[in-house]
Amino acid sequence: MRIYPEQLLQHIKEQIPGCCLIFGDEALLCLEASDQILHTAKSQGYLEKFSFSLDGNFEKDQIYNEFNSLSLFSEKKIIELSFTKSNKDNTAFIREISQLLHADILLILQGPKLNNQQMNSVWFKTLEQQGIFVAANQPPAHRFPQWIFQRLKSLHLRADKDVVDYLCVHFEGNLLAAKQEFEKLALLYPKQHLTLQQVEQSITTHNHFSLFQWVDSLLDGDKARASRILNQLKAEGTELLLLTATLSSEIQKLLKLSYQSCRTPLPKLLSQQQPKLWPAKQKLISDALQRLKTQQLETLTIQCAEIEVAVKVENNTDNWLKLDAVSSAFFN
Repeated sequence: MRIYPEQLLQHIKEQIPGCCLIFGDEALLCLEASDQILHTAKSQGYLEKFSFSLDGNFEKDQIYNEFNSLSLFSEKKIIELSFTKSNKDNTAFIREISQLLHADILLILQGPKLNNQQMNSVWFKTLEQQGIFVAANQPPAHRFPQWIFQRLKSLHLRADKDVVDYLCVHFEGNLLAAKQEFEKLALLYPKQHLTLQQVEQSITTHNHFSLFQWVDSLLDGDKARASRILNQLKAEGTELLLLTATLSSEIQKLLKLSYQSCRTPLPKLLSQQQPKLWPAKQKLISDALQRLKTQQLETLTIQCAEIEVAVKVENNTDNWLKLDAVSSAFFN
């Protein structure tokens, strides 16, 4: 069963399942999910914990022994396995140990965000059927305001939309900093309805963005967010060449789909992409192709190539303006 981090407690408080999968790209949510599971497991009699990494040359025999031996301090024990990258060796091992699970063992398996192909693999489906899968991913932009609202509520704080919007701007992409600042607000203004003035005086900007969030905001046609992310990336010293190359790659993908859509319906094309695209990504691409025609994409491809050449010859401020011009085409 797939659940979101905010649903975890209600699924484990009565009886924790024998297998808990925690996968995602947001460190804070992964850590909190793990802490909640461990705390609940202890209250339900799992008093001993063993942790192993499945990266590199891991100790298979030692892990097997823990699955087959009795706990020293109680009838139940936790076996925590983690990896930073899945491969044939560790996924084959996971398939083997999935057959060793029994009522006195709680398996916690943690790792990075999985793609559709990985979630359709035998090892993942086998374990998910025996327990729960916590998708600990960074909230998308449209869900971030609700995440902030719920966080404030859990700290007995209330806020109007203008305050939540302000917090979104300052903390998107950095949930750990958001958690720390919200806890500080709870100490400064306990159980209060926060005003914008209070928040402005108290918090520090901690937002952090990736190249892919910038590209997605362009596809979405969100001019304000795209501009904010680009300015932040520039301030952090992100290489102009990297930004241009990333955008150029995305434009070329759009151009290829634009050509193909003359013969095949776009929804079918998007569903056939490899690796498979998330539904949210499919919508972003579809929306962008409704705004951008084939000829425009051809022009943008040429402009990106010209910027890349110009950056290699002389990296000056004019090249940033050229990138802004290419970006602006996504909002027309």
